[in-house]
Amino acid sequence: MTEYFNPTFAECRHAAEEMADRLAARRLSMSSVFGVPQGGLFPAMVVSERLGIPLTSEPEYGRTMIVDDLVDSGSTLIKYANQGFVVDACYRKPWSPATIAPKAIETDKWIAFPWERDHGAPTDAVVRILQHIGEDPSRDGLLDTPKRVIKAMTELTSGYKLDPADVLSTTFDVSHDEMIVVRGVPFSSLCEHHMLPFHGHATVAYIPAAGGRIVGLSKLARLVDMYARRLQVQERMTDQIAEAVDKYLSPLGVGVIVTASHTCMSMRGIQRSGEMVTAKMIGAMRDKAEARAELMVLHKE
Repeated sequence: MTEYFNPTFAECRHAAEEMADRLAARRLSMSSVFGVPQGGLFPAMVVSERLGIPLTSEPEYGRTMIVDDLVDSGSTLIKYANQGFVVDACYRKPWSPATIAPKAIETDKWIAFPWERDHGAPTDAVVRILQHIGEDPSRDGLLDTPKRVIKAMTELTSGYKLDPADVLSTTFDVSHDEMIVVRGVPFSSLCEHHMLPFHGHATVAYIPAAGGRIVGLSKLARLVDMYARRLQVQERMTDQIAEAVDKYLSPLGVGVIVTASHTCMSMRGIQRSGEMVTAKMIGAMRDKAEARAELMVLHKE
């Protein structure tokens, strides 16, 4: 689940002042400061005020320091650093490059700065994509598209907020020692390579242990949905479903079969349709040929 950090203007100003003091301690002969648009503009104003040097819109090598609000992947500031500019930022992530703003305030939370639109939601990224493909984000049909895309992505990846322990927590003390199969469970997911949909259905089966408990039918469907609503590859999703059933129900055996069509193959690249089938067998489903054969019969009926 995404955790949020919402620094106030006062907190951002303090972080920018600390950055200015770090830069001043280096005793560099800098005559101007450039803020990387748009997040670096506020920190640049604070640095300008604290160090008594002007802002500039045109960085000059050897004379201008480059500042930003956040260094994440570091790609922007690395570009300037590689050109020999002095760079720094107010905040950084644990995975940020060690050489870029190493003394910035570190957080692994999603930062929503007070100057950002839509409470820090990455709608600007969607605007940039629209511009990149040659569209006009200001035209009537696209005005609310960035917000809609972020809302849709949040819904389509809501599985990150769920825990299989909670999904499978309600069980029943029912004496049943034969295979239980739920087949044809529909799902939609997003391929993590291209973030394009893949759709299909899953069969989930397990053999309760002696004296074991069973889970409600809807819980297995919820489990499929939980793992589908993430950025996925079909092979991993299949394994995750099976391993969760095995871990939380402790059955004699588990079998999961997933069949799906991938739009990352049908809409792009080779542009051909086809179904992919993946399976994961655990315990008796893997070790006993008769159990595996029974599952395949029930799966196909």
